[in-house]
Amino acid sequence: MSPASGTVSPASGTVSASDRGAILIGVAAIALAGFVFGAPLPTQFRWVNIGPVGASLLAASGVLSIASGIIRRRLLRLIAGSCLVLGALLQVVGLALSTRPLGGDASAMAVVGGLGIGLLSLSLSPSSPIHPHDLTKGRP
Repeated sequence: MSPASGTVSPASGTVSASDRGAILIGVAAIALAGFVFGAPLPTQFRWVNIGPVGASLLAASGVLSIASGIIRRRLLRLIAGSCLVLGALLQVVGLALSTRPLGGDASAMAVVGGLGIGLLSLSLSPSSPIHPHDLTKGRP
């Protein structure tokens, strides 16, 4: 195990940076969905206008993203990210047609799309090779 990077081979059980990123994005998606289903944000923090359909998409993709990070499956991250990006594209088309499919405005599209692009970039980036790094030696 490399103390500096915190990654080891998948057989040893430590999650990689991509897995930790997927878990973080999943937690953020569920937290944002929680403001729709739970207590609303105070007025000064209402920077996202999203409805129950968009919040359901965030919650489902968030759970899938967390699961992908825990079990270290890139395909699950790809599915969750694709769902979010498709939801954002659907919101853009809906806004042009005045239908609002995610129940919000352009801020819903930005949040859903941003989280989706983040997951897609994590799932499409190459795995970082695992090289032990001795902290007592200088950088090359």
